[in-house]
Amino acid sequence: MTIEKMRVQVELACNDEADFEETMTLLDSHIASHPENAEYLRMRIAMFDAAYDHISAWKDRKVLALLQPEDLDNQLEILARQHKSAYWITDEVFEEKMRALFPDEGGDEDEDDDGEEYEDKEISEEGEVSEHEDGEDTEDEPVDPAVLAAREALEQEAASYSEQLEQQAMYGFVQLMKEHAADAGKADKILAAWSEANIWNPWLRYSMILQALAVHPDSVEFKKERARLLVAICDAVEEDSAKTPPGFFEHMILGRMHAHTVYQAIDAIDEIDNLEDAGLLTQKGHLLKALDKYSAAAGAYRLAAKAYEAALQNSSEEELEVLNHRLQEVLQEADTCQRGRASVHARHFAELENSMAQLGQLSTSLRNQEVSFSDRTEAMANLKSALGEWQEQSINMPEEPSEQQIQEIKSAAAKVASSTVGLVSWAHIDIAPMEKAGFKDEMHPWLDEMQQAMVKTDMQFLSWFQNMANVLILKREAPGACWLAPTQEFALLIEAAGNARLKRCVSLLSDGSLLLTSDARSSSYYLSGPRVHSFALFKSTPVTDMLALHEARLHAHLARQPGVEVRPITDLADIQEFENLLRTHAREFRLANGITDPEIRGMNVQFNDVYAHELKREVADRLAALQAG
Repeated sequence: MTIEKMRVQVELACNDEADFEETMTLLDSHIASHPENAEYLRMRIAMFDAAYDHISAWKDRKVLALLQPEDLDNQLEILARQHKSAYWITDEVFEEKMRALFPDEGGDEDEDDDGEEYEDKEISEEGEVSEHEDGEDTEDEPVDPAVLAAREALEQEAASYSEQLEQQAMYGFVQLMKEHAADAGKADKILAAWSEANIWNPWLRYSMILQALAVHPDSVEFKKERARLLVAICDAVEEDSAKTPPGFFEHMILGRMHAHTVYQAIDAIDEIDNLEDAGLLTQKGHLLKALDKYSAAAGAYRLAAKAYEAALQNSSEEELEVLNHRLQEVLQEADTCQRGRASVHARHFAELENSMAQLGQLSTSLRNQEVSFSDRTEAMANLKSALGEWQEQSINMPEEPSEQQIQEIKSAAAKVASSTVGLVSWAHIDIAPMEKAGFKDEMHPWLDEMQQAMVKTDMQFLSWFQNMANVLILKREAPGACWLAPTQEFALLIEAAGNARLKRCVSLLSDGSLLLTSDARSSSYYLSGPRVHSFALFKSTPVTDMLALHEARLHAHLARQPGVEVRPITDLADIQEFENLLRTHAREFRLANGITDPEIRGMNVQFNDVYAHELKREVADRLAALQAG
């Protein structure tokens, strides 16, 4: 059969118009006879996908990648499927090993070879079915502890393997972006494939966006991608704790948000000239609303409305309803924000009430089904109670603080101002080389863990060290270690200061500025100024993700700064220079600017505007006294 006839036969089989099994057998024989022909392989992939046998399709795609390594679409399909189906791939890989340990397990549990009725079997409280006669001892036979231990070890190995598959897939996307970033079309295709795969790793996605911007610094589309990414991580939290972490603030409608990222996202949107993207303009309105800048938010929503009106002129009939709905939404948002906070809260409460009513109607419509609703009434009551508490808190929230609250704000501002100005230092920082054996035993587990993590990277170990400034402040040892990138473009520093653990990627630039990527996202609200290009991640961020993001940030920054070059980092003297430049830039920034709005917002204090006024005044007075003295 010719390729064309085989293609027709496969299409018929996939549409249930020809015998599927016969077609697959015929196709298998063609592939066996012509293993070098990629077209037959593509047809079998189509058949596997039609039969929802995605694992077999994934395996064939890997063979296809050997035949046609230049096929980007196929490579993206491999990575997306590997990430989506990591659990099932692992299950297949470990099935034989697990069956060897427990040969009686497995098989088709749904089949009933004895023809017994399901209701004649006993069903336990856990939903397990057992088959036994009345009075029969149903206790399970004891299992050899060694076998159980082997099973647990195998399950842990399988979980690790599944995680590795997902990690390999994500880094496969990053590697493809490195290879194809110069082609804007392919770069866009890679980002789209990542999105379609529903992968949530914002740091690696940000790395890929920045890789694209490094070779297309003026691309409006990639600038939009960067802005969307920053918007998406504004409300990303490491863990849901009762206490708001430093650097975050709470908003009654939009929840917990990272202050510096909110300002960064707004700046990223504003950097796009002549922006007519309704979605991004709407997001800008949301962010400004989160900062209680209601008039500015109203302006952003009106710009979004203009963008939707323009889109309506060129929309299809299918798009008209959606675009009109969104247009009305942003117009309502603009009108509500223009009237101020009370109006914004009232509209939000009305929307919540409407949602509650719809939930109540849903409960009523499902009441006659064979489902237990014993907890539904209680859940609805709890939601209604929470809604009432929110409304009461909103109504009772005063526009201005009372006299007593003003005094409390002034007292808090004085304390924070004192600690803020206390960070200003002219002292020189010394970095002293150390031997790991000289550090206290309590530090070794974390240092050992980081050493093991770094073995998986291409970073080269430089030295153990101590930052003597930290030793002086803490009056105890402050161990650290340094690894260098093969290109010497950046270094990774890990440090333990008291109970704190800190990871930082650092670069020195020829214009005297610094590039810094740290894991201090939930531990600080202070910034170091425009000469320190910083970005913070969570403590839980894998070090490999941090390295990838820092490298991408570095190349994207250099692309935006013609003439600026990265200075090589080769020894601890360069690390010492970095630390002293960091202190210098932070000091000059603080002396020139006092305390800034993103820092203050990250302190999460009620009556932010009043607090900001008091804190800025306190800091300015103390800095003036410091400089005068």
